Amino acid sequence: MGHMGTERLRFAPEMLARLGEELIPHPDLGIVELARNSYDADAVSCEVSLLDVGEIGGTIVVTDVGEGMTAEDIRDGFLILGRSGKVEDSVTPRGRRKVGEKGLGRLAALRLGREAVVRTRPKSEAGVEYVVQIDWARYDQAAAIEDVDLEVTSRETSEKPGTTIEIKNLRAPLADSDVRRLARSLVMLTGPFPDKGEDFTITLDAPDFVELQKVVDTGFFEGANYMLRATLDENGQAAAYLLDGAGTVLASGDHFAVASSSAMGNHSGYMAPTAELEIWMFNRTRPSFNAQLTPALRKAYLAWLDEVGGVHFYQRGLRVHPYGDRGYDWLDMNVLQKRNPEERPGTNNSVGRVMVVADNGQLVPKTDRSGFVENFAFVELKEFVRASLEWAADVRLERRDKRKVEEKKKTREKVKETRDKVDAALRLVPESVRPMVQQAVREDRAAMAERLEVVESDLMLYRTLSTVGTTTAVFAHETLRPVDTIEQMVGSIARRGERELGNERFVSVLGDPVDLIRRSAASLHTFAELPLELLKQRKRKWRDVDVNAIVQEMTESFEPYFAEAQVSVSTDLVQAPSAVVRSTIASIEAILANFLANSVAAFTSPTYQSSTREIIVRTEVHPEEVTLGVLDSGPGIVGLDKDDVWKPGKSTRNEGTGMGLTIVRDIVLDLKGKIWAVENGELGGAEFYVSFPRINL
Repeated sequence: MGHMGTERLRFAPEMLARLGEELIPHPDLGIVELARNSYDADAVSCEVSLLDVGEIGGTIVVTDVGEGMTAEDIRDGFLILGRSGKVEDSVTPRGRRKVGEKGLGRLAALRLGREAVVRTRPKSEAGVEYVVQIDWARYDQAAAIEDVDLEVTSRETSEKPGTTIEIKNLRAPLADSDVRRLARSLVMLTGPFPDKGEDFTITLDAPDFVELQKVVDTGFFEGANYMLRATLDENGQAAAYLLDGAGTVLASGDHFAVASSSAMGNHSGYMAPTAELEIWMFNRTRPSFNAQLTPALRKAYLAWLDEVGGVHFYQRGLRVHPYGDRGYDWLDMNVLQKRNPEERPGTNNSVGRVMVVADNGQLVPKTDRSGFVENFAFVELKEFVRASLEWAADVRLERRDKRKVEEKKKTREKVKETRDKVDAALRLVPESVRPMVQQAVREDRAAMAERLEVVESDLMLYRTLSTVGTTTAVFAHETLRPVDTIEQMVGSIARRGERELGNERFVSVLGDPVDLIRRSAASLHTFAELPLELLKQRKRKWRDVDVNAIVQEMTESFEPYFAEAQVSVSTDLVQAPSAVVRSTIASIEAILANFLANSVAAFTSPTYQSSTREIIVRTEVHPEEVTLGVLDSGPGIVGLDKDDVWKPGKSTRNEGTGMGLTIVRDIVLDLKGKIWAVENGELGGAEFYVSFPRINL
């Protein structure tokens, strides 16, 4: 075989577009990369100028005052694309850890125009400026990228060290939305936080930037109601602190406490880089300002929250896109907030940051510069943040519950104190008018009791409606199965009808599918009727309620639901003495509906493999109380402490709202009863119990 010579891989000019503007479609991302380059160059400032960018042919100029580049830096760094530099231990003279990048963002920025001119003045070579001119048309005309030579020229200069990049003859105009997006990206690059340094400033000569800068720099951190601080050390151990608006530590949690707050918590240690988390939590309607909240101040405060809200990610001092961008809820904060809006932060009422300085290469940037590859280290880091948020939510909920108990106690004491004062005053009234005054007081107290009953009735309606919401969600989900069946059978009817004609034949072939459709429709009817039944007004009136009667009625009403889920339900009810309590029918139904729905949900979970699906509804009657319990043969209470299942937002299921058992808890407390749970009981699964004061008939 003859030797034909050596060849090299060559790249067509189209590859520049593939790796540049097509890979990184938004112009702001490329320009931000140039600003990040300035940071790595130890620049004290970076200025972005937009000249006639609203039309084709405009110019973008990025200038910094930094270290500049030598001819070798240009050849071995700036002009090499795709190389991921080893920057982890690279520290600048100013003490910055270099961010580093592959150069693809820089390429995307340079290709925004048809020409680019790079002028750089190295600090190590005073009075010298190197110039590189790039004419992209030459590449378009070439057969391969490497066929085009780039000349690096030098000349004398009196300008300060640094780099100026001119992107000329823009291929497309920048829309107003592009400029605003760029303005926000540059403003947020170093962050809006209180400890923001002045060693690196960025400016953009655009009205949007000036406007955003004013909004962001205003800073309303002193208006935070709470602040969460958490750390992750080099051993993967977490620690968290919850502070009030004044900076006083309200609670602290070690690694076990933080990790235990999340179902995915890593108790042995997170396999992630060291990190710090800070989240300021606000109340949009009642910030904790010392100053009076005037309309103008409120407007500025809300504008600030809307602009900078969310948890941002800062690697080596600079923000990483898109974490914290509007509409990008990378921590699912808004989803979790729906479980308990009062005590959980969302992206519109919190401002936070995750800070990572040294990651030892564990965090890998995506090629298109849109964040990090979701490898194991990043997933673990994200889980640390989520667990910290869960821990803070638990602390706030515990504080709220304690506060509510104390407030109720104080209210009862105040009512008693007031009654005693009135009774003492009555004894001082002359006997001639005392009966009349006593009658007036009795009538006033009766009116007050009536008003209180109305309030309690409204409260019961609210809780019943909450239960209806939970129940409706369950049944709405279950109706999907009959609907699917209907659709499948209708398709079967259509297909067979085309092949088989005639009434007799139609009945013989399609009789079974039609019958199945009818049964499915009956199930749909049941699912639709039950939520409406719970809302009937008569069920919201206080009365003596027979718990056994409600159990019988509810289990019969749920029968189609149980049959569809292939669940066997039996009752074990004590008939004598009577199981009567002072309550509303709706309250007892709400409790039982939540218990039954939880059990069926456990059986129908994809992770539950056993064919045994059994539920027992049991009542016990004692001289002073009635106990109602639901026992099942499911997996039990997994991934959650049995005392935590009653807390808002806590659920053993990912799709659960975490509100059902909280509603049960509140109802039982109002009825002066008790609640408890067993992780794995008589049937092997979970057991939930409530007890109420018994009424002797």
